[in-house]
Amino acid sequence: MAPCSDSDSKARSYWWRQHFAALAANSITLGTGMCVAWTASAQAVLRGDRPGSPLRLSLEQSSWVTALVPLGALLGALPAGLLAERLGRKGALLSQAAPEIAGWLLVIFTHDRVWMLYVARFLIGTTVGINIVAVSMYLEEISEVKVRGTTGSYFELTASFGMLLSYILGAILPYFWYTVVGVVPGVSILLVFSWMPESPVFLVVRGRYEAARKSLQWLRGPHVNVQPELDALEESLKKQPVPSQPNKWSFWRCDLPRVDRATFKSLAVACAIMFFSQANGKNAFLYYMTDVFRDAGSNVTPEIASIIVGAVYVAAVFLPTLTVDRVGRKPLLSVAYCVMGLSQLAMSVYTHLASKGYDVAAWRWVPLAALIIFIVAISSGPGPLSWFMLAELVPVEHRGWAISVAVVFGRIFVLVLIKEFPVMIVELGQDVTYGIFCVMCFLAIAFTLLCIPETKGKTRDEIKDELKGKSQESNEDCSRL
Repeated sequence: MAPCSDSDSKARSYWWRQHFAALAANSITLGTGMCVAWTASAQAVLRGDRPGSPLRLSLEQSSWVTALVPLGALLGALPAGLLAERLGRKGALLSQAAPEIAGWLLVIFTHDRVWMLYVARFLIGTTVGINIVAVSMYLEEISEVKVRGTTGSYFELTASFGMLLSYILGAILPYFWYTVVGVVPGVSILLVFSWMPESPVFLVVRGRYEAARKSLQWLRGPHVNVQPELDALEESLKKQPVPSQPNKWSFWRCDLPRVDRATFKSLAVACAIMFFSQANGKNAFLYYMTDVFRDAGSNVTPEIASIIVGAVYVAAVFLPTLTVDRVGRKPLLSVAYCVMGLSQLAMSVYTHLASKGYDVAAWRWVPLAALIIFIVAISSGPGPLSWFMLAELVPVEHRGWAISVAVVFGRIFVLVLIKEFPVMIVELGQDVTYGIFCVMCFLAIAFTLLCIPETKGKTRDEIKDELKGKSQESNEDCSRL
């Protein structure tokens, strides 16, 4: 093996800047995780079971408190691509702070006003939608190819840490102080991310070449010659339509370049990735985790079980950050979906036997074990990989609107799932519900193997060329599903 040059050694010494910028951009993603786990941790307060609780929500009201987050995320994702194209990736990320902080303040001062809690959860949900779109674009555009998978995994890492934090704080703190902590992520992105550079890709698209050079220089380090990378970026984007001259309507107008077959294929694959990443039941478990354990009859208290699963989630997310740029996206996704399907099958069999009156006392550890295995699998595969693969697959010139479309598609399914999951449990039974999730996991394996191109170690142009060159072959494969 050839020895590393001094310039390579110096370049590696500044890789931390890309990682720091990625983590700073995800500081508000901590709030995304907290708002997801908040309903699970606050169920006793929402239902009026905790002494002194001012709220006593019905099952329908409680389901809306949960569902308004994905509804807000759906509507927040709609303009997110436009915001990222007009304000920049950095501007779009910073714009989340206001609704995030306002939403948590409303939760703090809700008392017995249910409508205020509805508004608060909806506002927080809009930041989730904006964040998913903007952060996936930013992470892909600031990262070198060799670390793109790792930095892209930080979204799921910070979200999972937010969930763990929420489970712990919900178990040990009074409701008021537990909710006050929710304001922190919105404040932190203003304090930390404001100092980070704008995406060099966005700056080149806007013709701000000197600003793009400065952004790349900071990200890559002062000793790195960024001119070749900047030249390659300009070359790959030179067919990008020049933005129209600004006028009073220019902010709201979204001029879409011509969409070719490869872009349609990338959008279809991105939407399918979003669908399968949610159809496995992930968000149903995360939003209703304490209820899942309580209904399944686990021998561990729901609060403790939630903390255990949250800790496993955080630990397991580290696996793809270390392996995704070595192993690749498709192998991790395929293995993860297989393990997830088997864990859902175990839950289905266990709950079926329990519902039929069989003695399952010796097997009461199964729900916790199955959910831990499920969480390990999803956090090693579709959890972190789905988000940054959106930005990898969609060409830069279509990235803003196309990622918004894919995220909205996924959020629609999340909204339906979160709203109807309690109904599915009552009407279909736990065994059938988990059986449906199991089937979706195995369908996802077939889709991954036949339709998703491998993006490991490939540049934007290489990925786009592969989508163009293999459109015919991949479409024939996908038609078999």
